[in-house]
Amino acid sequence: MTLLVSEFLPSWDDQMTIREKTGFVRQKVTRGLTSICLLVALMSFPAVCQRTAASNDPATIRVQSSLVLVDVIGQDLKSGLPIRNFTKRDFHLFDNHREIQISTFDAGVDTRPITLWLVVICNEAGIVGASAEFAGREPLLRSGLDHLGKQDAVGVAHWCDNGETQLDLLPTEDRDKPITALTETLKPISFQGGSDATDEVGEATFRKMIRLIIRDAYQRNPRPLPVIVFLHGDHTGQPRHELDALVDDFLETSGIAFGMRDEQSAVLYFLIGEQAKILHYMAKHTGGQYFSASSPQYASTLETVLLQLHSRYQLGFVPPAIDGKRHELRVELTQEAKQRHKRVRLRFRSQYIPVHEEPEWTHR
Repeated sequence: MTLLVSEFLPSWDDQMTIREKTGFVRQKVTRGLTSICLLVALMSFPAVCQRTAASNDPATIRVQSSLVLVDVIGQDLKSGLPIRNFTKRDFHLFDNHREIQISTFDAGVDTRPITLWLVVICNEAGIVGASAEFAGREPLLRSGLDHLGKQDAVGVAHWCDNGETQLDLLPTEDRDKPITALTETLKPISFQGGSDATDEVGEATFRKMIRLIIRDAYQRNPRPLPVIVFLHGDHTGQPRHELDALVDDFLETSGIAFGMRDEQSAVLYFLIGEQAKILHYMAKHTGGQYFSASSPQYASTLETVLLQLHSRYQLGFVPPAIDGKRHELRVELTQEAKQRHKRVRLRFRSQYIPVHEEPEWTHR
């Protein structure tokens, strides 16, 4: 069957100004270890990342870095499949519109292992258009997990409008435990939100859950690429300034967000003063994608996500200046590569901020 990429809100960015930021995996190399770390980078081993930090502006993550890794997914627009035969010579990389040298290049299995998070909102009695459509259908996802790599792990997490959130299953290489955990997590609860007060609590709890996932990634060595797959109809919103800060936090880890809605999920309309369809927003600005699928397509949707991730490219570069300013990033194909692939879309993050100081990273 053909998977449909959801395009409910193609003009949100035209209606409101939302800052795009990035948080690629960064590495701080002290003077005494510079030559060692550069050697490791050239040997294409995962590099060690230090904590990043919140600046005085709570919506801006400032990261000290000596090497920035940019994850790039190349997708054929006709077939929808990832393009897997690009080489380092096929890419141009630009910092603030000036081309810079690509110092390191990895592709496919040589990139970092991933931690896949299956994330849902509580199955609140009477609520539709969220994660409730997946309740009782969790086993349909199981075969999709077979496409994880040997070094990949999978976890389960949830949040509720009553303020409850939890990492229900820490990342594991077991492919059956996530389905069992997801089934337990999606059991109906008696709480029912829908008021302004419960919506506000739910929004804060959602942000807390994302930061729990971030913290888990920071505690692992080597540090994985965290990938969130929201099993959710995106019947939700967030204050835009809070969402901007949250996306910044997630991007610190080079995290990528994907979403999957059951095609029978209810559609959310505009929320005054908020960014509606926040999962669409997170997917777009982290280089991910949001899908609409029928229940028989659950597994194939996961397979599509994992195929994209395992076919991605990592471009590493040394920032031309550590100036504390926001730098625009752009990745382009060479003319020769464009001739070989006439209909291709590149997905990647678009900004980063290099700074000298490295204050303690905090969870807001």
